[in-house]
Amino acid sequence: MTNGAQLTKSLSIGHILTTIALVVGGFTFVYDLRESIAILQFKGETVEQRLDRIVERTDSQFDQIMDHLVRIEDRLDSMHSWNDE
Repeated sequence: MTNGAQLTKSLSIGHILTTIALVVGGFTFVYDLRESIAILQFKGETVEQRLDRIVERTDSQFDQIMDHLVRIEDRLDSMHSWNDE
């Protein structure tokens, strides 16, 4: 008596081909994932370098502005002391 759901120990060509396709698909997925991660990591490093350059430039410009303000303040002080005399 069988219930119509027999299991066989033989491998069919379809099973082997499906397994190979799944393995190849898995490797392809992992490779694409690693490639995407590498690209994103490179872009992140590029953005970080660009941000560092912007910060350096901004700091330099701020220093220049502060130097100009100090000179203006010195001139105003000297003009003020000159007017007091």
